[in-house]
Amino acid sequence: MVSTTTADSLTGVAPVPADSAAAPRVRLRNALVLLLLVGVPLAWQRDPQLVWQPLLPIPLLFLSPRGASRVLVAFVAVLVVIGGGVTTYRVGMAVPDWPATFQQNMWTYPFSDMLAEGHGVTLEHAHRVWASGVGLVAICVLLTCYIQRAARGVTAMAWVVLLAIIGQGLLGGTRVLENSQNLAFLHGALAQLVVALIVALAVTASRTWSRMIPSASRFAGGLRTLGAMTAIAVYGQIALGAWLRHQGQTAALLVHGTLALAVVALVLTFSKILGDAAAEGAERGADRAPLRFLQRLQLWSLIAQFSLGVLATIAIYFISGGMEAEVSVGEVAFATAHVFVGAVLLCSVVVGAMVSRRALVAAEEVSA
Repeated sequence: MVSTTTADSLTGVAPVPADSAAAPRVRLRNALVLLLLVGVPLAWQRDPQLVWQPLLPIPLLFLSPRGASRVLVAFVAVLVVIGGGVTTYRVGMAVPDWPATFQQNMWTYPFSDMLAEGHGVTLEHAHRVWASGVGLVAICVLLTCYIQRAARGVTAMAWVVLLAIIGQGLLGGTRVLENSQNLAFLHGALAQLVVALIVALAVTASRTWSRMIPSASRFAGGLRTLGAMTAIAVYGQIALGAWLRHQGQTAALLVHGTLALAVVALVLTFSKILGDAAAEGAERGADRAPLRFLQRLQLWSLIAQFSLGVLATIAIYFISGGMEAEVSVGEVAFATAHVFVGAVLLCSVVVGAMVSRRALVAAEEVSA
């Protein structure tokens, strides 16, 4: 066996100290932090409300891609609730211009004016400002990938997420400028897809993902097909829900309610096989705890989603009096929660499909 020192002398390549390899990354991070710290007093001079923008990235640059992506998941979870509230209250056009807010800079629009204009302007303006924060965090996630030299797959996924967020923001702005309900539906439907991409990025950047060792399973082939089918079905159901919320047509409600039964059947089957694969791993000494966790998450989110769907329908059509009537408290609570739990269900299915594909391989693949 040749030692590392001997091998280096034979190849004529001097060993690179770990400190010198990390130096460019440290310099990049320090330069970014210095630039942002200079931006803080300049932002304060312009308007104190602008300070959060240069301040927010500073601590994120000291995190790993894993930590920064988790912050991004937390930010987008809040955005789903705010965006769901905007649609529930039907106040997407409360601020009729974009990217400005009533002809003022969106980031310097006074909070006092925002609150004084009523809940419609408050929700829509908060939605825009928080969405810009999500984009800022996504930029920081990408920067940490380069600073920490993340795996190529993680960096590529960070690029995909950032571009998806930018596209979603442009779509939302165009919806306002065109005052288009069709674009509003598209914006709402694609939002859930962006959320799933962000969660997929966080999973790809996690230690669990990088340390996952594939093992042979008789369920590998079936889970790959079923996982893709279930993810498509759940997302299709979410898109139908967005159609219903933005168009308010009875036909949309009937289709949405009918297909819900097919989605329930698919999710129950997928989660059952995930549990069987986890039990198989326990018998063979393979660590498949993530599959068991995802099975439980899918079941609980499915139960919650189905219950919230029924409660939201009752609140809209029997308490509020229809999609055109004044929004009741029950409609706000149940419909917005229905949107949020729908995102959780979609993400649990997408991650289940990802993890089962990575953790399980068919016997013939092992031999090959």
